[in-house]
Parts: sequence; C-alpha cells; structure tokens
Amino acid sequence: MDNLVELIAEMRRLDEREAIRFHNGFRTRALSYRALYRSIAGVARFLDDQGMAKGDRLLLWGENRPEWVAVFWASLARGVEVVPIDFRSSGGLVDRIQELVQATWLVHGERVSTAGLTGTRLQRLSFERVGRMEADGLEPSRTSKDDVVQIVFTSGTTGEPKGVVHRHRHLCANLTPIQREIDRYKKLARPFQPIRILDLIPLSHLFGQSLGVFIPVLLEGSAVFMTELHPGAVLRAIRRERVSVLVGVPQLLKNLRHEVERRLPSAPVVQQREGLAGVLKSWWKYRALHRSLGWKFWALVVGGAPLASMEEIFWRRLGFVVVQGYGLTETSPVVTTNHPFHTRPGSLGKVVGNQEVKISPEGEILVRGDSVVSEYVGGHRNAMDTFVNSEGWLHTGDLGRIDEEGRLYFLGRKKDVIVTADGLNIYPQDVESALNRLPEVRESVVLAVTRDGREDVHAVLLLREPGSDVERMISRANETLESHQRIRSWSVWPEEDFPRTASTLKIRRREVSNRLQAERSEAKVAPKAPTGLAELLAEFAGRKVSEVRSELRISEDLGLSSLEQVDLLSRIEEHYGVQIDEETLAETETVGALEKRLSLSAATETAVTGPSTPTESRQRALESVPRWSRSLPVRWLRTAVQQALFWPLLHQYIDLTIEGVENLQGVERPLIFAANHESHLDTPFLIAALPFPWRRFVAPAAGQEHFKAYFQPSQFRWTERANAGFQYLLACGLFNIYPLPHDVAGVRRALRFTGELLDAGFCPLVFPEGERTHDGKMMPFQPGIGLMAVRLGVPIVPVHLQGMYRIFSVHDRWPRTGAVRIRIGKPLRFGESEDYQSVTERIRKAIVAL
Repeated sequence: MDNLVELIAEMRRLDEREAIRFHNGFRTRALSYRALYRSIAGVARFLDDQGMAKGDRLLLWGENRPEWVAVFWASLARGVEVVPIDFRSSGGLVDRIQELVQATWLVHGERVSTAGLTGTRLQRLSFERVGRMEADGLEPSRTSKDDVVQIVFTSGTTGEPKGVVHRHRHLCANLTPIQREIDRYKKLARPFQPIRILDLIPLSHLFGQSLGVFIPVLLEGSAVFMTELHPGAVLRAIRRERVSVLVGVPQLLKNLRHEVERRLPSAPVVQQREGLAGVLKSWWKYRALHRSLGWKFWALVVGGAPLASMEEIFWRRLGFVVVQGYGLTETSPVVTTNHPFHTRPGSLGKVVGNQEVKISPEGEILVRGDSVVSEYVGGHRNAMDTFVNSEGWLHTGDLGRIDEEGRLYFLGRKKDVIVTADGLNIYPQDVESALNRLPEVRESVVLAVTRDGREDVHAVLLLREPGSDVERMISRANETLESHQRIRSWSVWPEEDFPRTASTLKIRRREVSNRLQAERSEAKVAPKAPTGLAELLAEFAGRKVSEVRSELRISEDLGLSSLEQVDLLSRIEEHYGVQIDEETLAETETVGALEKRLSLSAATETAVTGPSTPTESRQRALESVPRWSRSLPVRWLRTAVQQALFWPLLHQYIDLTIEGVENLQGVERPLIFAANHESHLDTPFLIAALPFPWRRFVAPAAGQEHFKAYFQPSQFRWTERANAGFQYLLACGLFNIYPLPHDVAGVRRALRFTGELLDAGFCPLVFPEGERTHDGKMMPFQPGIGLMAVRLGVPIVPVHLQGMYRIFSVHDRWPRTGAVRIRIGKPLRFGESEDYQSVTERIRKAIVAL
C-alpha cells in the first residue's frame, strides 16, 4: 500500500457490505460501503465547490459518527490536510490550534459548541449538513506517499499545542504488515462477517482512528460508533449490534468490569489458563454471560494507557481474548501488538512490521522505522531533536524490557508526562505554567498521583504568603486548563524552597515525589464507603467532603473527565437504584441540581416500577418492548384475525372516509405516525385506514399505566393482575402495541423503545396529546413528539381523526354508529439541530391543518 487513498477503491469494491453502524442512544443507523462511498464523493464535491485544494487545511472537531469518517476520506481524496480535534476540547484550545495551522474550514459535530470561537476567517460546516451530501462518482486527486494526511495534536497542551504531522508513508508503513496478517485469515473470517468493531476511543486519537477507520476496511468488516459510554449502554450495544470486538481504554474496561460483577454475583475464580484451550474452557464456564452479550463477541482491544493486570486477568478468566499493544502518536501509532490468537498476559506483544525496538542502557524504550514521524507543527521548534537522536531512534520516555521471545513489557515512564485513564497526555510544565501565573504562587511542581489504578494531577505549591486560600487558587488555575488537565489534589510545600540540583538549581522532582508518597502513606486510612452524593463526588474529584458544595459545577469546578463521569454514573445507579445518562448529567450543572434530580428520579422510578428489588415484572417494564408480538407467526395470526373479523365488522357499523393515502406512495419505512387522540377506538380505526402493506408494520404506543397491575403485580389483587395481563397480551397480539412510559424518568426509555421498533422496520403510532380529549377539542401537544422527531431521525406523518369523539368519547361506556373521517398528511422531516419545542409546534399545526 503506497497511500491511503487506495482504500477508497476498496470501499467501492465492497459495495453493499456493511461499513458503519451508528447508535445515537435511541436507534441504530447502518451504512453500506456503497452509501459511505457516495457520502465521501458528496463531501469531495463540496470541497471542490468551495475551492479547497491540495495543501489546504481543515479542522475536524466532533464525536465518532459516519459524517466524521466521510469528511476524513473526502479530504484525503482531495489532498486536504485534516486536523482532527478531540470533541471534548475547549473552544480556546481550538482557537490556539487554528492559529498554528491556519485552516480555512471547521467541520464540527452537534456535541461541540462553536459559539466561543474567535477565528473570523474560519468557515463552518456541521455534521448535519454533511449527512445530506451525496454524489455518484469520485475521482481522487493524484496522491504521493509524501503528501500530508493529517496533523494530530497530542492531547491538547495549554502552553504551545504540538501537532504531529503524518504523511501517507508513515501510516501505510504501519498498516501494511497488519494488512498482510489480516489477509492470512480472511477466508476463515468469512462465516463471521460482518466483523463489527465497537470503537469507543475518539477518532481524533490515532489509535481510535486506526481501529475505527482503517482496520474495518482491511477486514472487510464494519465499525460501530455510539454516543454513550455508560457501562450498561455499552453492554447493551454489544448484544444489540452483534459486536465482535470492543476497542477501549483501560478505564472503560474497569467500568465494564464493575457492571459485569454487579450483574454476575459469582465473580470469576477459575484458575488462569494459557492459550486458546484455556479461553475455550473459561468461555464454557461463563457461557451464560457470553449468551447475554451475544455469541459473536469474543475480544477486547485496549490501548492509550497501561492496563492493570487485574483487569486483564478478569476478562481472560471470563473467556474473552484481551489484546494489548504499545504505540505513540509519533509512531503512527502501533509499535508492538499481541496477536489475537497468541496473546501473553502482561505483554504488549511483538514488533509490528519492519520497525526496530531496543532498550537503552537506562531502560528506556527506543523505536526506529518508517512509521516514526519527524515533523511537528507548533510546540518547541526543535522538539524532534529532543526525541530522535542522530541515528533515528525515537526516545519514547517509557521504560520497558524485551523477553527472549521478543515480547515487549511496560515498566513505567521515564519522562514526567502524566497519562490519564482516557489515554490523554498531560505535560506537567503546562499545568505548572498556569499555577505559576498566580500572584500567590512562588513556584509549583505538578506530579502524578495514582488512585485506584489511574493517574491524577497533584500540585505541590510553594506559596509567597502562608495562609493563602489554596482552594480558590486551584479553582482559578483550573479555569484556564483543559478538563483532563485539571488539578484534583494539592499540598503546600512546608519548607522555604524545593530541593534542587547543585549545579543547575533544577528542582529535584523525584525527591519531591518521594516525599509526597511518604506523607500520603503515613496519613493513609481505611477508605470509607460513600454514603451520599457529596461523598461520591468527593471521591471522584479527589477532594474533601466538606469542599463539595451545592453551588459547585460538576464539570467545570470538579473537573471530572468524560470517563470519570461515566464511572460516576455507574456508581450513582448502584447507590440510588436509578439510571441517569451522560446527556442528563451534562445538562445538570451544579451539585445541588444533581441531588434534586436524583431525588426526583428515585421517587418517580419507585412510583412507576414498584420496589427497588429486581423482579421479573420490573425487568419486563424497563428492558425492552415485547418482541414476541413481532414474530412472524403472531403477525400472520394478527393479520388473519383483523382481515377476517375485525375490519369487516368495523366497516359495517362505521361510515369511514379516508383521505391522503397517496401521501404514503414512494415513502419508505420506518416512520412515525402522529395523530390527535379522541377515543379508545382511535388506534383500530387508524390502522384500518392504512393500506395493507403499511398496516402490518404499525406499532401503536399505549400508556404503560393502563397495564399497571401487569407490570407491578405486588400492588394489586390476583383478579386485577389477571385482567391487566389479559388486556396487555390481547393488545400486543391483536394490535402490536408497545408500552410507553409517560413519566419524566421514563423519557429515555420511551425513546429507546421507539428506536428499537424503528430499527426493526416498524412504524410507531403515537398520540402527542398524551391522553384523550375531554371536550372534543385538540389538547396541547407534549414535547416528546418533537424529541422523537429530532433524536430518532425519521419522518413524522401527521394524521387527523374527526368524528371519533362523537362515536366513543371518554365519557361514554359504549360506542355509537356514525361517520368518521381520517386524513393522512405529507411526511415531515426535521434536522438534528432543530429545537424540540418548535418541532412539536410544527407537527401540531400540520395535524390541525388537516
């Protein structure tokens, strides 16, 4: 492989094979390689129309999703240099990077805020617009192996951002040996296609990019992206998307372990076994877990930071293959990796390709080869002189050893860089610079403190005046730092000065670190189990409980990283018995607001689902919509009963007029029908009004409270339970209804249930008013329909029913004969960035107009 553009031709050959699956938290969108190729061609045409040429630069700032991939490949096809930026970065950092690279365009996702950017010359393009770009043909520009592909900024330092320049030859040198190894197993892999890789590392990170953009094409498989990182959501995605391999950082595996242990009371205690035979024995012992995750899931690939041995052993004992590797942004990125079929516990694997690895006399890992990058943008101009010697060896700053079989083992770090659990680098000098600018600070030393297997930033301060308000100083410094750089703990140096070298007067950082560790060891006490939200937040933020005040902002003041927030969500779920997603946490600004939300959620959850003790009925209500009613035999039986009995009886007594059926011609499933609500008979009448091909795939929503005795049997007599159960089963069987939670805490479940039906090709029927009219007039619409329209990304078909209130109103005990008119409107489509309330109002006006 001479250049990466060759892979675009491979995509065209793969045609209808699955390329990408994207789950937005509610439903999954799948793209074939043909669709991805058309999207790439559409973006390339847009770049041409904007006058973008070879050598121009483009900022790519957004979350993992198909639009990111399309923009990346289109840029490569036109020679435009991509500058990928972590979607969690601040606008200030994006501005500093823009000053360095002088990009002309910014392509951004919906989860980033561009409002604070100051670059006036920067033209902007959203992922939403990218998603609508398509074209038939693509003729890539002439590409050389020396052309620049991208400039990757290493974790966003605050002093001088430093971008590593990757050319085609660097990345191809890294991918070619991997491609050769994949080709050896392609025939054996065919029965397991599509091989799906769930990539949970940002594509702006070169490791995540390799596993989410390049490797899937080489495997002829598919990349899976999702917006959630909550352990429960990840485990559901593994099963739902039939994932083969999970890619993540060590902290993610730790979070997943906690979730698995919570679901699997008997922790794995089998003896560790080597080789494939050991994996198969463990797999059989824990086959129930493998069944719950899906039979295709077999491996976890971890990178970005060292993996604790206990995490590796845990997953291996469950019968999963754990693949570790070693690499840096400067090595494009892989240096060594374990072969999936020949892993060795604790090892980082063998050297990839023609790279050379050796251990210096000081124990440092040195790397040399075609993958090693020799250019930086920004940072220190002579940065490569520091890291690459005259013989071409890259000084990694990591300590390691190589065994007799050529396997590399990580022993620690020589340089001062701190690596977070997210795999992001923190350079102490950047944090020290922020601290030293404070007038109260004479000098500072920033060190890594290991807590629960992860490294946190600890500041040791030399103050100008004793008695200064250190907490306030730290808060001011954190305001100027990126979220992953923020100081979690601090201490004041008790002496007049730091220990220094005799000749150069440099601070003896190791001596400061040793003193700090000794003091922490002496003061160490048995950890107290958190009993409330303040204790939980104090534990995660590395603060005292008294310092966690209600007015503190969770993200800004406490400085929790995205993965730490996910870990916090898992602990909240375990402690409070309720589930809160990342978006809800992001919208909850302060500690006090979170506490109120938790109290409300806990109360609502109990009211809707009954006691917190897990029961079979509660799981039925929470986990998913009924699937048996969508099975082929039940669908046949339902169609037969409706056609032979129900519809003839209905038409005999009701004068039914149907208008607007032509609006459904040429429209593809799935979509959502939204109608006004006049009667309990609205659902059967509306189904009867639809053409037969549509009628079979309608799934009406029914309020979960109508079947309360079925979902919460402990609160009702057996006669009430039996009656509710009969009604529920009859409604599911005859009309394919699904229970829709109406409570505040159930909004996410309602969207997830509806998304599940849409993914299965069914068309939900919802009544936005939420209840039947009491006087024949249309009531206000609930904003849930707007939320569905925007977040689920499907057309909304407005439907108006007239005459149903006269036939069988909420006040009647028995229906009457009469005339009914049903009008079907044209499908309405909405963008991802539209406001829920305005969308709800547009849908209401469309139904009123009918």
